[in-house]
Amino acid sequence: MISNAIQIEHVAKSFGATQALADVNLTVAQGETRALLGRNGAGKSTLIAALTGGIEPDAGRIQVIDESGVFTTAGDGSIGCVFQKSTLVPTLTAGENIFLGHYPTRFGFVDQAAMRDQAAAMLYEWGFERLSERLVSSLEPLEKKVVEICRALQGGPRVLLLDEPTAGLDAGASQQLFTKIEGARARGVTVIYVSHHLAEVFEVCDSVTVLRDGRDVATGGIEQFSFDSIVSAMAGPVDGADGPALRRSGQPVSGDRDRSSGQKVVITVNAVELDTHSRAVSLEVKKGERVGLTGLDGAGHITLARAIAGEVRVHQGTVEIDGKALRLGDVAQAIRSGVGSVPEDRHINGLVPDLSVEENATLTVLDRIRGPWGFVSRKRRRVLYSELSSSWAIKSADPTQAVSELSGGNQQKVVLARALASDPRALVLINPTAGVDVTAKESIYSSLIELSERGTSLLIASNDDDDLAVCDRVVVMYDGAVTAHLPAGYTEIELMTAVQGQAPLAPHEDLTRHRESERQ
Repeated sequence: MISNAIQIEHVAKSFGATQALADVNLTVAQGETRALLGRNGAGKSTLIAALTGGIEPDAGRIQVIDESGVFTTAGDGSIGCVFQKSTLVPTLTAGENIFLGHYPTRFGFVDQAAMRDQAAAMLYEWGFERLSERLVSSLEPLEKKVVEICRALQGGPRVLLLDEPTAGLDAGASQQLFTKIEGARARGVTVIYVSHHLAEVFEVCDSVTVLRDGRDVATGGIEQFSFDSIVSAMAGPVDGADGPALRRSGQPVSGDRDRSSGQKVVITVNAVELDTHSRAVSLEVKKGERVGLTGLDGAGHITLARAIAGEVRVHQGTVEIDGKALRLGDVAQAIRSGVGSVPEDRHINGLVPDLSVEENATLTVLDRIRGPWGFVSRKRRRVLYSELSSSWAIKSADPTQAVSELSGGNQQKVVLARALASDPRALVLINPTAGVDVTAKESIYSSLIELSERGTSLLIASNDDDDLAVCDRVVVMYDGAVTAHLPAGYTEIELMTAVQGQAPLAPHEDLTRHRESERQ
């Protein structure tokens, strides 16, 4: 008789007025691989945090059952987790990472031989026994993922939780990982598999649980579900006021879908191949148009946006601004050509934390604020910053305040202000409202709409429904190729189907010429 490995009963969790989880129930058997699915904001991250002991539920209980039938609680090492973002230390070996914080000791010192042998034994089960003494920085993506899984299993947990395990892996590496997961399941490891890639779910998982609005709305064996039924469960009932392309009032954000009709093309992407495995991508953004670019993690939309912004090179193809080719991989040249950009993560490549608010906001236009002797004029910088601050309603104690001291919303406004300081004709934004509150979001959206109405072309690369809602149309990518063009007013199910690569490529007047060239 197969016993249960984990039981979640009536779990609830609120953060202020937000009900993140509401009466969630879940039972997973020993050796079962259960998919945990849901849209962004469905409650998956909160449930993961509760399972791993990161937060305490307000109500309900989570119990892990060991082989002898004894109940233990989450957070005591009974659930191992591999998070979406790597937590490995690149300067340590694979073995040192596996036992990080739990090194075997002898006479009070780390027992290097025991650690090496135990790590090699764990890696052997996954087919990578020779990795134990190699630095993590030298490993391939799949090898790093296996090291993280071994670390999660090092303490002998009953359950392994995998959060987007194929993130950063190519198709071949993903298939190898699936084989390894199946081997672990055969050894009795219970797996909770969190992913947005439904194709993976049908290949790897035995059963499915769908979360929506903090509740478990569908559970059953994988054979009970089709692609469409999972999408429908994740999306929920369709009504006139629900959908990412609708304002809260229920009206499309862009009521005039032909607002850019007759306008000149500002951004032209000509048959761009992101890498050797990608298909050619072509698209256009007209003057004053707001175009969304979206897809699942690894779909290529973020890389394409970074290429247009001058951050990275591509395998093949060209990008033009007002008919003139950009030199890809050169941000400074992109700025000179009329492209402003908001990077994916303001903390990594968007802000210089030790500099002041006004210094950060004017970094891209130092040539405009230099005095007669070539040095930056504080007066000119202050005048320019005052204009930018007023336009974006940046709130700070003083222009000389360190940007690191601002709220997340105001930090993002500083990044946006800097992108516009050079008066760009085209603005590329990647996750422009990440990590900001609702009030800051609304302020940013209002400014972006006003900006486009004054003629600036916007390309918004994001997986956030609200970001996409301000767009006149949305271009969807899957596996490095464009799969759909959605006009304003698309439904949530249409978007969810398209990002899975299931929707046919809809015709669009701006792209007919490019698609014809791609077929040749």
